[in-house]
Amino acid sequence: MNWRKLGKVIECKNLNDWMVSHTSVPFAVHLWENVFRFYFSVRNKKNQSQASFVDFDLSTMQIVNQLEKAPLLSPGGKDDFDTSGVTLSCYCAENDTFYYLGWHLPKNAPFANQIGLASFRGDILEKYEHNPVLGQCEIEPYTFGYPWVVKAKKQYFMWYDTNFFWNLQNPKNYKFPLRVALSSDGINWKKCYHTCIELKDQERAIARPCVIYENDLFKMWYSIDVGGKYKLGYAQSEDGLSWLRLDDEIGISNSLQGWDSEEIAYPCVFDHQDKRYMLYNGNEYGKTGFGLAILEN
Repeated sequence: MNWRKLGKVIECKNLNDWMVSHTSVPFAVHLWENVFRFYFSVRNKKNQSQASFVDFDLSTMQIVNQLEKAPLLSPGGKDDFDTSGVTLSCYCAENDTFYYLGWHLPKNAPFANQIGLASFRGDILEKYEHNPVLGQCEIEPYTFGYPWVVKAKKQYFMWYDTNFFWNLQNPKNYKFPLRVALSSDGINWKKCYHTCIELKDQERAIARPCVIYENDLFKMWYSIDVGGKYKLGYAQSEDGLSWLRLDDEIGISNSLQGWDSEEIAYPCVFDHQDKRYMLYNGNEYGKTGFGLAILEN
């Protein structure tokens, strides 16, 4: 693979009270002709994540519409699992559903996040029962990362990362391997407790995967946390459970200078008119915006 960077799509800087910074975890949904809706999460003046979007024309490489009036999805109430923020992570067309990370900041851990889902009711995303659809249990009791959902082989797959301990004396000392859950309807999930991709030395997390199923093969792009900085990796699988890491084939890395010179993260790969594109974040987990790249033959 060889990805050619096409430039930054958007960066959020104090646009209003609910769009103060960041444009994190972008993903694409086709609208019409050459126009895609790029969903992403911004942070408000309380540093809470909320959902927004821009409509982008791939033929002109221009934003043609932007949500600014109000967030598409907002944090829940004080007793909800997503009281500290919501980050959209992916959209599954087969069940017309968005999956998101609900943020919770307890006193005894850095964070304790769980996964929820939402669907459009008119122009607003409505949360499913205001409860997580995948989260804490006796075997996975702590926190969860950005999910990606695909329907293949007559079932739904959800890939997510989770950790197994918190070192409160050193909260940055953690390990988040990638796991998978299965579902018949995309709502009720059964965890496999199977680690899809093992962490290597110095790696702290395999985060926010993006998966495409084509030609009987699962293809995954993901973020690799090494010492608090992200780079991208790539893997393949025949069953969606066991993966072969092929990180050397990723074909994209940091720029020498500028907004994505320190790290690149949170990839979303999508196709349009026989071309393959990638959305990705730059430095500081999306604080400097997200950009677009195209796969060259």
